[in-house]
Amino acid sequence: MSVLERILVMGITGSGKSYQWLTIARSLKNTNAVFRCIDTDNDIDYMLGTQFQDLMPENGGNVYVIRACDWLEYKTAIRWFNKKMSKEEESKLDKNQLIAYKKPVNSNDWLIVDKINNAWSAVQDYFVDGVHQEDIGDYFLRIRKELKSKGDVGKSGQKMTSITLESIDGWKDWPVINKLYADFMKEIVYKSRCHVYAATDVDEIDKKEKDPEILSLFGDLRIKPAGQKKLGGQFHSIFLMIPGSIKPFQLSSGM
Repeated sequence: MSVLERILVMGITGSGKSYQWLTIARSLKNTNAVFRCIDTDNDIDYMLGTQFQDLMPENGGNVYVIRACDWLEYKTAIRWFNKKMSKEEESKLDKNQLIAYKKPVNSNDWLIVDKINNAWSAVQDYFVDGVHQEDIGDYFLRIRKELKSKGDVGKSGQKMTSITLESIDGWKDWPVINKLYADFMKEIVYKSRCHVYAATDVDEIDKKEKDPEILSLFGDLRIKPAGQKKLGGQFHSIFLMIPGSIKPFQLSSGM
């Protein structure tokens, strides 16, 4: 039984998160390993067209890309990976996406999510759009106006000076949002029968942070993976990409 990798790579923009997995794809090009990438910030096609042209399918490469911006596109991308698309969805795939869709997923293949932290923002946008029938930016603005009209007092009765995700819990149904997100992550981390490589940005750890998992894994660094707070605990290995460094710095190994 082969060991399936679950790798999370975090770092600032330009630190080499995408470059790292593309070099892995290049090194495995002759092994029949297929790399299926969910691209959430529209960078991978540019990198394939410049530094990694040999990885493009039309050049004999092994990297196939599907883009995801809003939450419905994320769900479509997972159905693409899991071979569960409708005929209508299949008809909208481009030539390379259709090739990857028809290839079976093997244990030596890779699922790439670049960047996975964008999924957390997308699911919140989806919830606000669906429940409140308005753009999330307009939603935050409306809540800010409501707070201002009440003297900056939130639903808990405490005075607030800014709008943050934590300060508007009363206006958002976090169990529903977390369930939507958890269902997506389950397909990636737990159900996929291939290697997984996810890239994410970094966030500073707030001085008020009390989560023991976050503090034990990342407390000394004072930074953590951007996105949903449990993201760091869902992968076997976590690497911090440092700009200018040849090798990534491994933070942890094992869930």
